[in-house]
Amino acid sequence: MKRNLMLKLVLTLVFIVPLWGSEIDLDYATFLGNENLGVLEVYLNVSRDLFEFVENDQGVYESNIFFRVALVKNDSIVAIDEWSIKDNKFSKDADLGNQKIPEISILQATPGDYTLAAYAFDLNTKEKFSKTREVTIPDYATGDDLMISGIQMGIQMGKTEQKNKFSKYFGYDILPNASMIFTDGRFKIYPFSEVYNLKYDESDDNTYEIKYSVYGTNGQLVKTLKESLKPKPGESAVEVVQQGLDVSDIGTGGYVLVVEVADIQSQKTVSSQKRFYIIQQSEGDYLTADEDYNAGIEELSEEELDKIWGPMTYLASNLEKKQYKKSDLTGKRTLIQNFWKSRDPNPDTEANEAKILFYRRVRTAEQTYQSGFRKGWKSDRGRVLIKYGEPSEIERHPSAINTKPYEVWYYNEMEGGVQFIFLDKTGFGDMELVHSTARNELQNHDWQRMLK
Repeated sequence: MKRNLMLKLVLTLVFIVPLWGSEIDLDYATFLGNENLGVLEVYLNVSRDLFEFVENDQGVYESNIFFRVALVKNDSIVAIDEWSIKDNKFSKDADLGNQKIPEISILQATPGDYTLAAYAFDLNTKEKFSKTREVTIPDYATGDDLMISGIQMGIQMGKTEQKNKFSKYFGYDILPNASMIFTDGRFKIYPFSEVYNLKYDESDDNTYEIKYSVYGTNGQLVKTLKESLKPKPGESAVEVVQQGLDVSDIGTGGYVLVVEVADIQSQKTVSSQKRFYIIQQSEGDYLTADEDYNAGIEELSEEELDKIWGPMTYLASNLEKKQYKKSDLTGKRTLIQNFWKSRDPNPDTEANEAKILFYRRVRTAEQTYQSGFRKGWKSDRGRVLIKYGEPSEIERHPSAINTKPYEVWYYNEMEGGVQFIFLDKTGFGDMELVHSTARNELQNHDWQRMLK
């Protein structure tokens, strides 16, 4: 299976969402296909900043990405899908934050065990990013037992005006969350699944019960999210929660979403489940203040460690960044613990003053400089604040008739006195760093031309 799709993406498109996770997030769900085949829906979220943006003839910075998704068995390709997209940004120095591009692919194969491989190629740099998962396609076509498909874990859903690759046949788009992480104020799950082999008799009272529950990884019930009794549309049914399932009151951690179906007439039950993660953005989610170095870190998942590591990269050495990227789960935990131990200005005291000060700056950046989808610590002003602290003085210049808004931050005690100039290029309040006199920072001595 091959597609030839050229899709232009811009920053304002709803299909670009900020998600935590790895460079390529890969997830899938299985469904009943045609002619005894199973359908494998493959979901991808790919970091936009992985790819090089090159200025085109229209002055727009453009990346070119080629995707390949393959299903492999015994070293042979059983099914393959390929397509290309173009992603645009309007400024060479635009901070893409943790924005990711969602993609979807549909493969068909006979029931069995496979290796799923996903690739993203930067056609400008020839660099390749990949991820693999072991998958099993169940036999949904044989027998008459009550069955339920896999679960698509959606992060956004809306009525479709024009059919596209994210459209479902009931008239809605479901944006996939391939990372299965819910954070950044997006705490609604939009699950999609299908039910097969319901007992249906037009002369009977045809109903089935559906229940959505969240369990901890220890198997304990955390919360029942939704229960309802529904009429059967036939021998199969589509299960979707259009208003979403709210998990905002569940704390940070790993969980399992369980979808249970009970056929009232046949008295049969079946269930499907999917692992997901919640990262709350409260103060307690960072390893802060008076907590011990090891407090809770042994229980954190790799995704949660990556989230903690994010702001720390502003202080980390190049060697530490390389070590973290190459480390497994245990190695990442150890590196984070040693990171703060090596920076403790007074190891004889219980508190780590450097760590406390750092997370105070992170919280200030989060509260002050968050803009749209981008978190405050990912903004240019947030980065400078976290890395260098509060400036000695801030000179603010609001918009005038002939100039855009900008700010000048002065650090009088740093390198004999340095400046950082932030400019609101778009007029939407997002200040970007355009020039600095500090070492190893962006320098553009002609920055004043950008004011007009």
